[in-house]
Amino acid sequence: MHYELSYNIIRRHAAARHEGGDLTTMIASSMTTTRRFGGLLRRACAGVVRSSTSRWNELRLETRLYAIIVLLGVLPAAGAMIAKVTIDSFTRDAAALDRLARGSISLQRIDGLVNAVVAESRGIYMSADWKAAEPFARNVSAKLAELQKLAQIRASEVIASQSSNVEELILRLGDFIRLQTELVRIAGEQGPAAARAMGDNDANRATRTTLDDILSTVAGAYDRESAEAQSKIGPKEQGFLASLTVLALLSTLALYTGLTLVTRGLLVPLLETKDSMLRLAQGNLDIIVAGQARTDEIGEMARAVHVFQDMLIERQKSHRESELLSELNEWLQSCKSLAELYEIVGKFLTLMLPDCAGSLYIYANSRNVLDNVKSWNGAEVAQPMRPDDCWSLRRGHTVVRDDDGIHFDCAHVDPTRCDDYCCIPILAHGETIGMLHVTFHPDPAWDGATRKEAFARQRRLGLSCAEQISMAIANVKLRDQLQDQAIRDTLTGLFNRRYLLETCHREFSKAARTRSSVGILSIDIDHFKKYNDNHGHDAGDVLLRAFGECLESSFRGEDIACRLGGEEFIVVLPGASSDEAAYRAEELKASVESLVIRYLGRNLPKMTVSIGVAAFPDSGDTPEAVIRAADEALYRAKELGRNRVERAGAADPTCENASPTLPVAAPRALGMDLVDAAPERERVEPTIGTAA
Repeated sequence: MHYELSYNIIRRHAAARHEGGDLTTMIASSMTTTRRFGGLLRRACAGVVRSSTSRWNELRLETRLYAIIVLLGVLPAAGAMIAKVTIDSFTRDAAALDRLARGSISLQRIDGLVNAVVAESRGIYMSADWKAAEPFARNVSAKLAELQKLAQIRASEVIASQSSNVEELILRLGDFIRLQTELVRIAGEQGPAAARAMGDNDANRATRTTLDDILSTVAGAYDRESAEAQSKIGPKEQGFLASLTVLALLSTLALYTGLTLVTRGLLVPLLETKDSMLRLAQGNLDIIVAGQARTDEIGEMARAVHVFQDMLIERQKSHRESELLSELNEWLQSCKSLAELYEIVGKFLTLMLPDCAGSLYIYANSRNVLDNVKSWNGAEVAQPMRPDDCWSLRRGHTVVRDDDGIHFDCAHVDPTRCDDYCCIPILAHGETIGMLHVTFHPDPAWDGATRKEAFARQRRLGLSCAEQISMAIANVKLRDQLQDQAIRDTLTGLFNRRYLLETCHREFSKAARTRSSVGILSIDIDHFKKYNDNHGHDAGDVLLRAFGECLESSFRGEDIACRLGGEEFIVVLPGASSDEAAYRAEELKASVESLVIRYLGRNLPKMTVSIGVAAFPDSGDTPEAVIRAADEALYRAKELGRNRVERAGAADPTCENASPTLPVAAPRALGMDLVDAAPERERVEPTIGTAA
């Protein structure tokens, strides 16, 4: 009975610790339950993640990273704590099972020794004498000693719940040992027969019966303790597996959530920001920087990249504007006329001020009105305006009309329109020469701040353009003035000798190519020296200016009237034959005779002229020859009584290079090859005296 009890206890303990069939089935069942729970948990966590994403994105990146680190650090710590608690519980349960197993084995050994002692004692009984019983006696003594030792060990390893039973067992074992020891002593002293009488008495039988009962009681108690301990191990193992499974799921979920948050909340925005920065570095400014609405560090980085983008766009615009201003300056400096300058200004301001319509006003020569010389970007070509119509011209600085501050509309602007505009005076060398009017047409999609900033930028650029335009206009006017001074007579405004030579060579070459003619009128005012002597040089100047105005009004725009000096003039008539030139000379002579010239409140004497007419190619094939022929005809007119027109004869090839016999022809012909800057009155006074 005791052997079977001990064997069952050991088998159950071994099955719980070493056999895997039941444990595998339990694990498979746990995994199935875990998968179902994991699916539900995953769906629940997905909803939680979606609902908390917006709230999570409001946290700063540093806070989120620390939260992920703490979460990923807490879960392994929790797993380690659970594992430690579970292992400690398993260790205690295993130790309890080991103690129960050792107790069962001790009981088995004690039961076996008791049975062995009883068997050896019977050998003593059955022996005929001591000599035959002595080996049995020695065996009994050895087994009793071992039984005594086991009893001591059992007493030291007793469990709390079995302390009373074990104490009773130890007490009965002591009685049994004493009886058997006494049995051996009696057998040795009195013989086996005496020992048999003692061994079969009621006391000995009662002691063995009590010992067997107590052994059965203790064995049953150990059996119940083992069963109870075994029943606790299974749930603990299931709880441990469930805890590990839940912890694994939580760890997996935490890792997935952490990776998702790091990937979507950190890695993707950082890569987008890096891509934006790389594209900006490559010069692509037409990008949309993502993540600016974020409140974390990535949002700050995105906004910083956007500011960098705005700076690059602004720098690119400034660079482009600088290039256009530089190119505008180069083109303006290359202009030969104001018409070219105005055309260039319109082209460039169309590019430089794309959101503005504009007009350029320049003072007329009379300085009482400003002409609209150029408009662009759909601006209406306005009528000439008076200086008082513009506040900028009246105040002497730029006037801006916008939604900020107090403003008054200029009279030259349509009052029914409410567009923002600015008027910029154009100043050159301390003098106002015009005005640049710029009307702003913003994009309707722009907000107030963008509109204001764009208008301010266009206004600043308009100021820069006005500076370039003012200097260019001043330079062109100065160049025209210097050119006029170089080719025109300062007193009469007619062309001078330098321009006459250039024009004659050009027109004669053109006439030679087109087989046309060029008429030349050589004109001299009759008795001009008497005007100077009788009325003074100022009166002579008035006379010369009046004659110059008469020349300009008597001929076509393509005809060239020149003053050689003093009272001598030449008119070049491109395309006019000798007859046409003579007819025009007669008209001029009649116009001069009808002039009324007043000086100091009185009329000067009537002025008359003598005119010599020659033509190319009838009178010569070079400018010098034709002018010499006209001079000869002029001298002939003066010899024949003045106030008349004389025509030159046909050119004589044999006398082409001969020196003229007329005294007036030589100085005039030779003077054609001289371009000096001496004062004209001093240069021609000797000629006047000779002609007179």
